[in-house]
Amino acid sequence: MNYKPVLQCFDRRIAQVEVRHWNNGLLLRSTNWLGDALMTLPAAYKISRLVPEPCGFFVLAPAGLAAVWRACPWVNAVIPMQKKRVSCEEIYKVRHLAPGVAVVTPNSFGAALDVYRCGVPHRIGRSGRFRSLLLNHTIPEWPRGENVGKCHQLSYYLELASVLGDVTLDCECPPLQVSTEAASQYGIRKQEKWLALAPGAAFGPAKQWPAWHFKSLAQRWQAEGGKIVLVGTKQECAVASEIAAACPEALNMAGKSNLEALMSILANVDAVVANDSGAMHLAAALGTPGVAIFGSTDPVATGPIGAPWQLVVSKASCRPCFQRQCTLPNEQKYHCLTEITPEEVFENLKKLPNN
Repeated sequence: MNYKPVLQCFDRRIAQVEVRHWNNGLLLRSTNWLGDALMTLPAAYKISRLVPEPCGFFVLAPAGLAAVWRACPWVNAVIPMQKKRVSCEEIYKVRHLAPGVAVVTPNSFGAALDVYRCGVPHRIGRSGRFRSLLLNHTIPEWPRGENVGKCHQLSYYLELASVLGDVTLDCECPPLQVSTEAASQYGIRKQEKWLALAPGAAFGPAKQWPAWHFKSLAQRWQAEGGKIVLVGTKQECAVASEIAAACPEALNMAGKSNLEALMSILANVDAVVANDSGAMHLAAALGTPGVAIFGSTDPVATGPIGAPWQLVVSKASCRPCFQRQCTLPNEQKYHCLTEITPEEVFENLKKLPNN
């Protein structure tokens, strides 16, 4: 699909660099958060297509995200990082693969240091935070302050890809390949009106639609013959349990499944309702339609990429503030989220394909 904010923001003035020595291929240093990693996928795929045959495309990623990259059929090898920084063993694995080029997608000094320590000769990334000391080729640093949120993050990753060659400005990317085993184990199958609810968001409460609204939505879905599965991390178990307690026969998988199982579940439900979160991006990347709820953040910057999604965006005048917690007085606190009703979300669910 074409994503208009990407088309509007992409900087065509970025100069290409001539790569003379690819060695055995290219190493991508993945971002550290699930949602960010999923937003890089279309750009990463385009980078992989620019790597000449028979060279490979390799990914250095946090161990918790390795499953996402392993689900990409166009990735030749994944090196999981067990800790925050690359270890001697992981450096050895990268050097054994012998990539000649590396692209650093995170905007931290540490991510650039990881690639530098791996000994990749040609290192590409954004400037800022003293990263130019570790990179051979840089493009302008990631926007900050008032410029944040004006463009979809994908456009910034596509700019990185454009350093290596011409890229088409779309979001086409082969679907992730996941097993149906975990979903089948829990009795989840498509066309059985399964709705996945993802009530969490690692960013903070300013992204989280209230639990009581999720309860009402789940009860409405069940009343029409649908089934509910709750997903989330261990940190989101409490809110998921609160919702599940109000919904008899709801399947609560929050904190009980690894990333592979979560991918299987989200790939096999009929629809998803999520906050602006990693679960939202994961479901969209898997081709599952859904409804995304936006409070303090803006879909222009972090909207789902891939499957058909309905966006429910608060009309509050104070948003988007991009704050983790609301700073308004108690009576107005989080009104950007509380004013979005379960009825509004349910009506948007009905607009999705096959609903």
